[in-house]
Amino acid sequence: MRTKTVIVIMVIFMLNLAFSAMPDLVCSNCKQLNDFSGKFCSKCGESLDDEYEAWLIQKNEQQFHEDKFISGRVDPPRLFTIPTARVLGSKDISLMGGGAFGVAVQQSFLGTVGMGLGNIAEVEFSTVGLINNISQGSPSVSTSAFKIQLIPEDLFGLSFFPTLAISIRSSADWKDVRSDWRALNSNKAFYAYNGATQRDECAVSSVGYNTRFTIMYGVATFPLGPVKIHSGLTLTDIRVKDMAVVYIWQEDNDVPEERQKNLIGGFAGFEIEYNPQTKLMVEIKTDSKHEYNMETKEIEVSHTHVAIAGVRFFFTKWLSIDTGVLYQANYKGIADSQIKLGLNLFMPTGSIPEYIKTSVKQKISKE
Repeated sequence: MRTKTVIVIMVIFMLNLAFSAMPDLVCSNCKQLNDFSGKFCSKCGESLDDEYEAWLIQKNEQQFHEDKFISGRVDPPRLFTIPTARVLGSKDISLMGGGAFGVAVQQSFLGTVGMGLGNIAEVEFSTVGLINNISQGSPSVSTSAFKIQLIPEDLFGLSFFPTLAISIRSSADWKDVRSDWRALNSNKAFYAYNGATQRDECAVSSVGYNTRFTIMYGVATFPLGPVKIHSGLTLTDIRVKDMAVVYIWQEDNDVPEERQKNLIGGFAGFEIEYNPQTKLMVEIKTDSKHEYNMETKEIEVSHTHVAIAGVRFFFTKWLSIDTGVLYQANYKGIADSQIKLGLNLFMPTGSIPEYIKTSVKQKISKE
């Protein structure tokens, strides 16, 4: 995947150089190639005013063509993690990757590959993190998602009209989550339980379970000048099965059957245009949390709240970076906060065939 991405970027870059190179002024009288240092042909001395005017027309046409290829800055169809009502352009591809990095807890690398469909929908494949109390960090889960706009942007030419979209995301398969000793040792509930039951030789040494989920989103985007507000609701269907608790001297598999729970949550966020290259972003959302209950000996699924604030910086129209600070309601203090970092790469593959076709025509017509 990395090799293919690099090849595509190099092809686009080389095509851009090839078709955007500044042409020479060709004297219409003697066909001599002249640079832009003088107003007269270096061979026959004829004026190059007409040739210069033709070059300006050609340059303007080429600039218009390039602007049409990527008409403006490309905004990913999400903030840090929450979706927006935007969708990718038809057949355009986005590559996004990153994670959250902290002192005590490290999160797995998370990535997303998306493609736009007909300027009204998009499909993506990604990895997301699970919040739990039995392992360090957030185990990554492979998911696939589909989003479709119910109310498109600039409906009836009204830029202030809200955009509405729905999306469904589902884990690709059952995820096996296993505990590690660091998480169990740092958890007060496990420590107290193990201390009280050590004499009975039934202290917990590890916990494991399988889980999968499906999330349905409804999101609306409200444009208010330089500010865009994104808000929506979520319905999450979580399944848990194959519960296994390993004690010091025995193993317990009392709950092998599948259990299901629905959670209704929400999210909100906004983005502010600070300057042409930078926008400020803030988001707050509810997220599902898996916790092992020592008393019931079951995995309990509940909500926790996550907040992220930071910036999105654009290196180019198609390459940007997201960075900010992530904090969860179940953290003990600001020392547990994490740095959120992500890279967004946009490839206008839907426009490339037409771009190449038009550029070749322009080059042939010049010859």
